Amino acid sequence: MLVNITVFIILAPLATWLFPVYVPPNTTATVHAVLPAGACNATGVLYIDKPVTIMCANPGLSPAAISGYIAVEYRSPPPPPAPPPTVSPLIVVATGVAAAAGLSHLASNRRELLAAPVLPIVARIKRAAADDPARREILRVVEQMGAATMSQIAKATGKSWGAVQWHIHVLEREGKLKSIRIGAFTYYFIDPKKAAEVILSSVDPSALPPEDREKLDFLAAAG
Repeated sequence: MLVNITVFIILAPLATWLFPVYVPPNTTATVHAVLPAGACNATGVLYIDKPVTIMCANPGLSPAAISGYIAVEYRSPPPPPAPPPTVSPLIVVATGVAAAAGLSHLASNRRELLAAPVLPIVARIKRAAADDPARREILRVVEQMGAATMSQIAKATGKSWGAVQWHIHVLEREGKLKSIRIGAFTYYFIDPKKAAEVILSSVDPSALPPEDREKLDFLAAAG
């Protein structure tokens, strides 16, 4: 989830402005604070796992304008899979009988008759998965950017966080999209070598921990 707050405040003399950032339990947040450094207590990028308060103050004797923005990106574990639907014993028995009948029919070398009703449905499902315009758009954006976070993909495609998360899950499951965790961010990519170049250009290599640097070296070599 991404929360973006644009700030434009005219503070009275000797006044302060407070912006609390709430972090739910078992969640971390990345805060991008683009605010005046002399007047505010938080600027740049912050990684937090507990609530913080961003404060801007006007210590002068005349009104002062505070402008900028605060972007908060919450990272939480993926939702657990939905429990399987409950099936009544009667349906289980009926399904077993139908399966046994189907197997006996297969044994009589009439497979084409059993498959005939199912083939149009399977074809429609495969065609829907392959032709999904949202997933094609996500793949196009990722290929163009080289490597992108989920919030960057959502912003570039204009889709909600939840929709992008689901489509990325499907694309990863199909092997069309890959991901790598560097620092506090997960980057999604198609071309490993291009992804390594993009990620290295967006971070300070000397500030990376050895395991992250090793992952990027491996990614560059895989391309």
